Amino acid sequence: MKRIFAALVLVLLAAAGPAHAQSSIVAQIAGDKAASPKLYFSLKFGLNFAYLSGTPDTGRTGGFNAGLTATIRLSDRLSLVPEITPFSSKGVSGIPLDTTGDAALDPFFADLKSSELGLSYTDVPVLVVYRLGRIGLGAGPYAGLLSTARETFVAKGPGPVTGGPETAPDLKYTRRVTPSYKSTDVGLVFEGSWTITKPRRGVGLVFHFRYQAGLVDVLRTPSPSGPLRNSVIQAYLSFPFVY
Repeated sequence: MKRIFAALVLVLLAAAGPAHAQSSIVAQIAGDKAASPKLYFSLKFGLNFAYLSGTPDTGRTGGFNAGLTATIRLSDRLSLVPEITPFSSKGVSGIPLDTTGDAALDPFFADLKSSELGLSYTDVPVLVVYRLGRIGLGAGPYAGLLSTARETFVAKGPGPVTGGPETAPDLKYTRRVTPSYKSTDVGLVFEGSWTITKPRRGVGLVFHFRYQAGLVDVLRTPSPSGPLRNSVIQAYLSFPFVY
């Protein structure tokens, strides 16, 4: 988790300077019709801190999100913001392993070093955003389309072998479990945002802090312990197309 927060800091520092130049280049490529005072588009990328509610003794896992947003201004302060995020990583860490399916392999993974369930979604949220100066508050529904689900288990490698290295590399076991999870997720989004750079015609580089609350059980077959729902904190930057 410390590495994830450090990566976020680096993203903020690296992006703040060239943001204006990048958005201008995009506008030049797309042409004048790419944006207007009433409608403009933005690229977004950042980090996910994901969890599955209903999974005791587990922890959050990190990942990335990237996509495209459209801002439709309904008034000076109110906007409708539909988005598409083709890359949105979710899941949970610290999951148990019952068996690898290979009795000869199971003993090596009896004591896990780390484990993770990774869920890759394409998210389509639609927010209503109210802006007051550089501060924005938004909320709305989202739908997520699952592309892959993967479990990863890491165990400490076996002890040193005569004539070999002093420490053996970690053992890693990965398996796809996509059929076990529903192809669609729906929920609610709540967001706060801050325009970092000086706005140009009300538009600038924006930092977003968002919470996604899943409303449905992600499992196809319900668990006896109760439903599992996505719970995701997102921190990301959006680069508007300058008009």
